Amino acid sequence: MSARAGARRGLAYGWLAARRRARDMVLPAVTTATGAFLVVLVFGMSAGIRAQSASLGHAAEISRAVLLIAVTVLLVGVAEVAVATTRTVAHRTRELGVLAATGVPRAPVVAALLVEPVVSAVVGALAGAALAVGTGAALGMTGLVASGVSYPGLAYGAAVATAVSVVAALATSIIPTYRAASRPPVRSLAQGG
Repeated sequence: MSARAGARRGLAYGWLAARRRARDMVLPAVTTATGAFLVVLVFGMSAGIRAQSASLGHAAEISRAVLLIAVTVLLVGVAEVAVATTRTVAHRTRELGVLAATGVPRAPVVAALLVEPVVSAVVGALAGAALAVGTGAALGMTGLVASGVSYPGLAYGAAVATAVSVVAALATSIIPTYRAASRPPVRSLAQGG
């Protein structure tokens, strides 16, 4: 089996497992959605925030602080994705042992295990971004935000939130999944889970 075919089968298996375990992915997705919501709104209102903070004399510092807070909330959501991945790997120890014992190479197993955190991050980021765009549009139309809402800022914020969520979910999930896929089959089967 070629590496490409193995990765494709691993992703297909991971997708099936993710669908089966959808309930376990709700909390990480909601947490990521919360962070994405804030990031998108910050980007959508950043021009107004800059204008208002300029009147205080510290425009750059206030803008950086607001952005840092929003990204921190987003990364907390991604940390929840990483915790969920570690929990998932711990619960699927026996399954990983069976896969390894039947000769499934490490790469497809890692690919399969990475599907859940990526799906959680993407679904959460897109849901949060969509809610933020809707909220931003409503706030802009009603005039409740004195500084206004920038639609290009909302779009840019949605792209940033989604990209950061996916990259961070992969970065925080790769080590536990690689370790689990590298464990000897006998050890995984004996440990159970």
